[in-house]
Amino acid sequence: MIYNNLNQDGETSAITEIQRYLRNISNSHPEISLVELSGKYDVQTRKAVEEFQHLSGIPVTGKVDYITWNTMVKENNLHMKSKEMPYKLPCRANDFGKIAGGYSGDIVYVLKIMLNNFCRKYKNYKKLEINDKYDHETEEAVKEFQKISMLPVTGIVDKETWNTMVSIYSTCKLYDY
Repeated sequence: MIYNNLNQDGETSAITEIQRYLRNISNSHPEISLVELSGKYDVQTRKAVEEFQHLSGIPVTGKVDYITWNTMVKENNLHMKSKEMPYKLPCRANDFGKIAGGYSGDIVYVLKIMLNNFCRKYKNYKKLEINDKYDHETEEAVKEFQKISMLPVTGIVDKETWNTMVSIYSTCKLYDY
C-alpha cells in the first residue's frame, strides 16, 4: 500500500486524503460509494477503492498502490477542474472611457455577448450582431442598459458601466442555461 512506511500520524493523514479524493470522485461517479472521512482504512474505504479501481480499469485489489494512487489523483484533479468557476476576463484600465462609437476591439465582443445574454433574460434589450465593432446599435443597447441600471446615459462604456454590467451578469449567472 502506498502509505505502509508512514508513521501513525502520517498514515491517518494519507488515509484521510484518500478518503477525500474518493468523496470528490464519487460526486462525478455515483457508482463509487460515499466514504466518511474517518482517517481509518475501514471496510467502507476498501469497498470504495475497489469500486474506483473497477471503474478505472485497473486491477481490483482494494489496496492503494502507486497505479491506483496516480489514477485517483488524476481523476480527483479532473473533478476539481470541472467544479471551478470560469476565469474572469482581464481588461486594461485604459480601455475604459474609449469604448464608444467607432471603437473596435476584442472587448466589444465580450460587451455584445453580455448584452445579448441580458436580451435573453429581459425584454428591454435588442439582440446585437456579435463582432468587434462598437456601432450605433451597440451604443443604443449600452444606453438602454445605463438607463435601466440608473447610470449616466452616455452610450460610453466606462469603468462604472462595465463594473455594473459584469456584476449583474455574474450575479444573475446568465451564462448558466
